[in-house]
Amino acid sequence: MFFRRLLSVVIALLVVLLAACGTDLPDRRTDVAEFTDRIREMPGVVAASYDFANSRPQGMVFFTIYVDVADQLTGEQVKLIAARYLRQLRTGKYAGYRAELDIRHGWNLFAIDSARLPITNTDQIVQQSSEWVALRREFPGATVRFRATIDHPDGQMPIQEYGHANGATITLNGGADYTGVAATARTLADRFPHLAGIDWTINAGKDHPAQIVTSRRLPTAAELDVWHRLNADQTIPHFDRLRINGPATPPVWFSEETTKSHDVSVALQLAQRHLPIVAALPAPVLYTASDQISGHIGDQGLAGGPVSVTVGGCTKHDPLVYRPIPAEQALINTYETCGPGAKK
Repeated sequence: MFFRRLLSVVIALLVVLLAACGTDLPDRRTDVAEFTDRIREMPGVVAASYDFANSRPQGMVFFTIYVDVADQLTGEQVKLIAARYLRQLRTGKYAGYRAELDIRHGWNLFAIDSARLPITNTDQIVQQSSEWVALRREFPGATVRFRATIDHPDGQMPIQEYGHANGATITLNGGADYTGVAATARTLADRFPHLAGIDWTINAGKDHPAQIVTSRRLPTAAELDVWHRLNADQTIPHFDRLRINGPATPPVWFSEETTKSHDVSVALQLAQRHLPIVAALPAPVLYTASDQISGHIGDQGLAGGPVSVTVGGCTKHDPLVYRPIPAEQALINTYETCGPGAKK
């Protein structure tokens, strides 16, 4: 009897859920089209278009408005565009739709990906749109893609929204190298300190790979000095990535990729040259050297191959996947503070 009642309850719940899934939201295509027409008439706008879908069975209930702006777009003009979009969302007529505004100039982008929840930081978003214009002027020739910070009531942040907000990428022109990446980071710290909490990615030009990735803060002067010394020493050809506050790694991580050899012995030689430089920074600092920029560090922060050393800390390894080779273990014993034979 109990199981029959349980089965009936489960069936009833499924019926309710299926009915809910089959209920379409009011079709707002006309509203989106009319609003796009009004955006198109605003100062600084060259063109405007939109994508729209309202199909719950296919999991597609969204609209995106694309706004192409003029070369001489001002900070005040883009603020008016962003503010008008946010006011439109506050009318409530788009409840249930995933909404996004993409303001574009060539490959440059300012995006407001508001998802399906109400937004509580409209003033901050409007100001960030103006910062996007200022960043493009500060770094002429670079591509600046900025996704606005989005706050929802009670601090809600659905997992589907991760990576869609509070992030910016600056990609320098083709001839830029690691010195340009460092200079960009310094300029951000000096002239845009209020944006330090953005998740930044700064890329050198494609001809000279180098990358700095940050979360919640920008690199310190000491970290940039180490960055310069590691990149400048090309006795063993390589390129570098500096990561600040990665999700599953120590707060500072220097990763080096050898570019002309896949031999582990070459990566070990590079580590032996550069670990003393990295060790000058406050611990802990993760250092990796290999033939891939990931350093064999997985999503959970576990090392799956050589060479990985956490200066003043402990590198996590998955023993079912990888155990440090003897030469790597010798470096671990010298620079780490845990494990048999490690430095204390």
